[in-house]
Amino acid sequence: MIYLKFDKWTKHIIEIIGFPFTLTNKYINRKRQINEIGQRIKVEDKFIHAIVSGESDASYTVILDAGLSCCSLDWHYIQPQLSDFAKVLSFDRAGYGWSSTVNTPYTSEDVVADLIHILKELQLKPPYILVGHSFGGLNMRLFASKYPEQVAALILIDAIHEKRYLSNEWDSVRKKSHKKNLNLFRFGYLTSGIGFPKLLKQPVGRKYLPEPYQKYIDYIGYHPKSYEAVYKEFLYSEESALQVKSSKALSTDLPVVILSSNNADPTWVEHQGLLSQLTQNTRQIKTNHQHSIHLENPDLIIETIKELMN
Repeated sequence: MIYLKFDKWTKHIIEIIGFPFTLTNKYINRKRQINEIGQRIKVEDKFIHAIVSGESDASYTVILDAGLSCCSLDWHYIQPQLSDFAKVLSFDRAGYGWSSTVNTPYTSEDVVADLIHILKELQLKPPYILVGHSFGGLNMRLFASKYPEQVAALILIDAIHEKRYLSNEWDSVRKKSHKKNLNLFRFGYLTSGIGFPKLLKQPVGRKYLPEPYQKYIDYIGYHPKSYEAVYKEFLYSEESALQVKSSKALSTDLPVVILSSNNADPTWVEHQGLLSQLTQNTRQIKTNHQHSIHLENPDLIIETIKELMN
């Protein structure tokens, strides 16, 4: 927390020194501003953006959680297709997309708490099918652990295992990689107010999406709060990992599907194998796709959800 406070002061000083750039960046952000696709739900001291679609009398509610740096727009193809036979919720974690920021650490516990509030507010009833991509897999696993009676199935799309963010599990290569990524996210956050990442054309999340979604990416991807969100999420990633590690084991009969990419890194392969042992009813599907399987082959995700429903 002290680290983040120091960074906030540093960012403020940079914005004062680069005042003309700060004003220009604010002007560009206002010019690009575009209204949210869904609705903003009041959750305690913040607003969480949620997109709800689908049949009101559907038997299942599908919850979609994107990976690190990404938001509800990641599900732009899958959500409309799922809406033909299910109630569907995608959302932006605090700071991402059209959700407001928080002044405190934001971890998986906070994501789950926000989700419970949103589900009650929108009267989205269980059973829930949870779908988490990459970092979103931690949040969905914690939800399934805390509320097993409400969860019908869990789908993890090339999701991370908690060991990836536990520092005592790292070798020298992983330590170096983590430090490099943390410094990049920190630099993006510190200079986001003066628009430096925008100058370098380095948005948070996806750089390109098909129309009509590109205009949304051009706005939220370069907004200063997005850089704060990804930096903060990464900064407290070990805390989220510890929360999942210490959580109650999933119900042994819970249907779980692990969709794995073609990442041949030995540690990644090992972690995917560990995920495939989450329950006695877990199966792994190995694909030839890269990390964002839901964008490369959305039909695979849709068919997997259909199979679980049947």
